[in-house]
Amino acid sequence: MKKPGILLTIVGGLIGVGIVLSFYGNYVIFEDLRQTEGDVSVDQNLIVEVELDSNETQTGIYAIQIIENIKTEVEVSILDPFNSVIETQTVNKEVFEGFFDVTNSGTYKLLIENKGESVKIFGVIGPEPDEGKRSLGFISLYILAVGLVGMVGVTVYMVINRKKSFS
Repeated sequence: MKKPGILLTIVGGLIGVGIVLSFYGNYVIFEDLRQTEGDVSVDQNLIVEVELDSNETQTGIYAIQIIENIKTEVEVSILDPFNSVIETQTVNKEVFEGFFDVTNSGTYKLLIENKGESVKIFGVIGPEPDEGKRSLGFISLYILAVGLVGMVGVTVYMVINRKKSFS
């Protein structure tokens, strides 16, 4: 009976490590992103600003989520440090994500405008996470999967051994 207990401890440890890595991976991915939530209407825009260094990253990422009233269209613009519009999108779906080139160092802005009724929006802008940060999320997923498969395997092993001991 000691063997299943040791195996359960090992797969439980794997699941615990996977959960901790998942939380840490999400923290690392989102730590450089700036986010704001607010109401956007005809006379009220939402602006999210972030400092980006063109020597550290060449690509920026932005996303918006329309929390209420998804039937409305909002206009999303990215402004470079010189307040020049480098990208504009019209969004009419709940979640939208886009990328932009970081050509100069400075403050980049995500400008969200609405010509219709008031709508609650969540906006995010920042540097695109590098491969190392993104791979941390996949590693935690694999560790969790191995732990859960191991948990099922140990449970099946225990049930089979229990049936043998009753026979």
